Amino acid sequence: MEKSKIYIGEVIKEVMNCQQITKAELARRLAVRPQSVDYLLTRKSIDTDTLYNISRALDYDFAMLYSIHQKQTNLDICSEPQISMAKVTVELELNNDDIKALNLKNRIAELLK
Repeated sequence: MEKSKIYIGEVIKEVMNCQQITKAELARRLAVRPQSVDYLLTRKSIDTDTLYNISRALDYDFAMLYSIHQKQTNLDICSEPQISMAKVTVELELNNDDIKALNLKNRIAELLK
């Protein structure tokens, strides 16, 4: 039987680096000790339950790496993180005429209700 040339620990480490996830953070997401993550990252292979949990923790489908279909090779590129919400702070200097023209006092009062 042919063996895979994938060293899953190295691939996990690359995905972590790309997503800027620390070992401590992955350990927290998996509810394991940081030493367990150190051990995982040295492995050539891991069991499927562990692979599933790591895939969920990193939002990355590692199982696709083992696909036998030629067209499923797009997972070796890190994707941009999905941002669901952003907080933006803007500081403007307005005079009284600008404040009146923009009706800011009333708009802010409405938002705070």
